[in-house]
Amino acid sequence: MKKFNLVTEKIVVEKPALMQAINTEGEFAITYDGRIVRPPYIKSDIFIFKGVVESAAPSSLMVAKPKGLSDLFGMSYKIEEEQDKVIFDASGAWSELVMHNVDNATYDDTTSDGIMDLGDKELEEMSWHSTEFGINNREISEVIEEGCEGVLFCIHREAPFIFSSLIYIHDIECARMKVRAAIKEMITKKIENDPEYKRENLTEDEAEAAAYFNV
Repeated sequence: MKKFNLVTEKIVVEKPALMQAINTEGEFAITYDGRIVRPPYIKSDIFIFKGVVESAAPSSLMVAKPKGLSDLFGMSYKIEEEQDKVIFDASGAWSELVMHNVDNATYDDTTSDGIMDLGDKELEEMSWHSTEFGINNREISEVIEEGCEGVLFCIHREAPFIFSSLIYIHDIECARMKVRAAIKEMITKKIENDPEYKRENLTEDEAEAAAYFNV
């Protein structure tokens, strides 16, 4: 899975397209890969900006200095210009970006409560059964993020530490297959090696969960 960390990644936008969007009435958005898009948006879009920019006179905008663009987009963004490019540092806008993007994410890892919902009925069913063996959504998410195609859209700093992310799975069948195989392996190891989960001592719910994964 591709990790797109707003702390280290900058978004490069074509300046003519950006200026046209600013000077045209109505809402527009900038995607994490630097495209300018307008409603109706598609579900796969991930935004680093979405809204309406109150522009100055078009003639002045076309020669706007970096400070002018920063004023237009607000203090959450750091903006630089290089000839026909505009470069956005959107790391300061993370809280706003979560609101813009969370509905399109497969699952949400932005709160201190952890990952509550994996965004897919089959994955959720596997998660529910796996809890009988002490397997949580964090472990399941690691399987998905390490083994499947998609985007981990995040803000990640080491010092002071912060990690907050939205996850977009491109191939849900891959996620289901990888997660099922991984949980089956984890449960098998627990039954074989952990005295707490000896097969003859499994509770009814634990035995049902093992059977669900064909262990």
